[in-house]
Amino acid sequence: MHRKFKELWVEKYRPKKIDDYIFENETHKVAFQTFIKEKSIPHLLLTGIQGSGKSTISQILIDSMNVDEADILTINASDENSVDIMREKINSFVMSYAFGDGTKIVLLEEADYITPNGQAVMRRLMEEYVDEARFILTGNYENKIKEPIKSRCQHFRFKAADPDDIAEYVANILVSEEIDFDLEQLDLYVAASYPDIRKIVNSIQQSIDDDSLMDIAAKAATSTEDFRITLMGHITNDDWIKARQVVCGHASNQEIEEIYTFLYKNLDKSKKFSKQDKWEAGQLKIAEYLYTHSMVADPEINLAALFIELKQV
Repeated sequence: MHRKFKELWVEKYRPKKIDDYIFENETHKVAFQTFIKEKSIPHLLLTGIQGSGKSTISQILIDSMNVDEADILTINASDENSVDIMREKINSFVMSYAFGDGTKIVLLEEADYITPNGQAVMRRLMEEYVDEARFILTGNYENKIKEPIKSRCQHFRFKAADPDDIAEYVANILVSEEIDFDLEQLDLYVAASYPDIRKIVNSIQQSIDDDSLMDIAAKAATSTEDFRITLMGHITNDDWIKARQVVCGHASNQEIEEIYTFLYKNLDKSKKFSKQDKWEAGQLKIAEYLYTHSMVADPEINLAALFIELKQV
C-alpha cells in the first residue's frame, strides 16, 4: 500500500491546538482563546457550512478544559436524535456525579437533526443542569434549531475561511508528506472544493501520483470520483463538451444550482475566459441561464445549453 493511503490526512493533520486552527475572523479567535484561558465555556451553538471546522474547534475546546474523559458525552444527532435519547442517554449522563472536578460536557454533533420534541427536552436539560453540564451543539442549518435553544447558547456562525489560508494549510501538509506540488495547481484544487476544508484535503490526498500532486487537468482525464475536481480540470483545458458531460452525468438536481455559482467563481481559470472581454461575455451567459433555471421544466437541459454557449463564446 502506498504510504499516502496509510492514514487519512484530514485526521492526521486535524488541528489539535488553538494556534493551529484556521479562524475566519478575529472575533471568533479572541472568544475561543478566552474560553480556553478561563477553562470555562457557556452553552455553545456552532453553525455553518460543512467542513468549516466546527467539530475541530469543539474538540480543541474540550481537550483544553481539563475535563475527565468519563465526563464527556459525544452524540451524533444524525443517528441519535429522538426524545428517548434526550431523556435517557443525556439525562442519565448529566444527572450523575462527575468523575473529575470540572463540569461535564455534552457534545451534540449535527444537532440540527434533533427532532422538535427532542429539542424541547434538551432545552429543559440545559436549564435544569446548567451548573453540572455544558452543551456544545454543532450543525449546518441553524434554521432547524429552535429559538429557545438558540437563546440559551452563545451562537457562533462559521463561514468560509480565506482560500489563501486554506492553501497555506494544505501546502504545509504536502511539505510534511514530502510531496512535490505546483502552487498554481494547488490553488485550483482549493478552488474546486472550496470552502469545504475536509473535502479539499481528501481530494488532494487522492490526487497524489508518484509523490507528486497531479495536474488537475490530468486528474480530470482519469477520474470522476469528484465531479467538481473533474469539472475544474476541464475548465482549465477549455474543454466545455467534456465539462458538460461531467456535470450532466454526475450532478444531482440539488447540485445543479450550485454549478452556476461554481462557474461564476472559477470562470477565469479557463484560458479563454481569462481575457476580460470573454470573461464578461461568459458571466452574462451564466447570469442569463441562472435566471431561467427556476422557470424551465428540465434544469439539466438548461445547464447543458449553458455549457454549449460557453463553448461558443
